[in-house]
Amino acid sequence: MLSLFINNNPSTNKIISPLGNQVIVNLNPPILLDEKKKFELRLLNANIVYCMPNVSSNNNTLTYIFQGRTHNIIFDNGLYSLDDINITVGLYTAIGNNGGDGSLIQFEADEATSKIYCFFSQAHVIIDCGAGNSIMPMLGFPASSGQIGGLIIASWIKSAVSAQLNAIQNILIKCDITTGSYTNSQMSNIISVVVPNVGSYSTIIYYPAHPVRCPINVARIDSITFTLVDKNGKDIDMRSNGGTESPEL
Repeated sequence: MLSLFINNNPSTNKIISPLGNQVIVNLNPPILLDEKKKFELRLLNANIVYCMPNVSSNNNTLTYIFQGRTHNIIFDNGLYSLDDINITVGLYTAIGNNGGDGSLIQFEADEATSKIYCFFSQAHVIIDCGAGNSIMPMLGFPASSGQIGGLIIASWIKSAVSAQLNAIQNILIKCDITTGSYTNSQMSNIISVVVPNVGSYSTIIYYPAHPVRCPINVARIDSITFTLVDKNGKDIDMRSNGGTESPEL
């Protein structure tokens, strides 16, 4: 048995993707396998920092209308909890003509249904759910909700659908030298699926009791590539603070 320890810490024999989610390890000398025998690869354990942003350039804006003026709250890229969103909104609305009220717009979760209540402390506050790059669909208010708001003081509206603050439900780990069976028994190079079970910026410790055995499909291994993607096959962004710092190791 040959054991490999792979991380995304740069070194002379590795190529790390800009997002930090892919590692290409060049092997010198290469690993030569006996073509008359069958070989398998297993992922025994993995440590992955849960840092994947749920707010980025395509959903980083909350557009609202108050006292005849349209305001756009722009969120920095990052991994936001509902409290984080409330803090950002409150800091903006607390300033002068933006409303002068830190509780002008507040979001609260219905833990039983995963829906969100949007509270308005003043009358005639309108949120445009269909505005460009809106954060509202993530909170359960799709563009089809149109403009929502409170016509009276201390009013509220419940989201049409459940919120989706957890952008990553599954982390798929791929390896280019194997053939796995994680996609409904179809041939793929997915060697494991990791489900985030920790809070933001904590480390997911994955230690499967029964690691899946994935057949190796090459006899000469000059390099080996590991890639982390989401359930849709999209590259995961491992950079801290939504891309402003180096990738998490």
